[in-house]
Amino acid sequence: MKQRKTELTENHRRSLTSALMIVEQMLSEIKESLTIKNELCCSEMQIDISDEDRSHNLEIVDKALKQICKLAEIYETEKYHQSLRRVINAKKTKIWEILCDMKSKKQKGFGEFPKELVKEYDRSIDELLAIIDKIYI
Repeated sequence: MKQRKTELTENHRRSLTSALMIVEQMLSEIKESLTIKNELCCSEMQIDISDEDRSHNLEIVDKALKQICKLAEIYETEKYHQSLRRVINAKKTKIWEILCDMKSKKQKGFGEFPKELVKEYDRSIDELLAIIDKIYI
């Protein structure tokens, strides 16, 4: 059954669009956390809820995502189109900034960096930067 459309002012529609986008993204992240086993080198998701609670929460998240779609249709919110290339480029740039800030010369705010580790440490960071630089954009 097609939803009836409701006219909102441009400002209200823009505000609703922004809110729905943020909520949808957060729900998507919750869903991802509930479904993907995330064991990385520097972090690990501790599964501290029961399988029943996980299933229940997945069901509720899916219901909420469907409600967002319903609201978007009723109030004719704008659909934001995002370029994967721009997302990758932005994340790659941020990674580059973070890693460059981790070079030994930039660590002075944390005290004297051990001189015997400078070359090896910076070389390790440079190796990671070289790998990151190979991500296509």
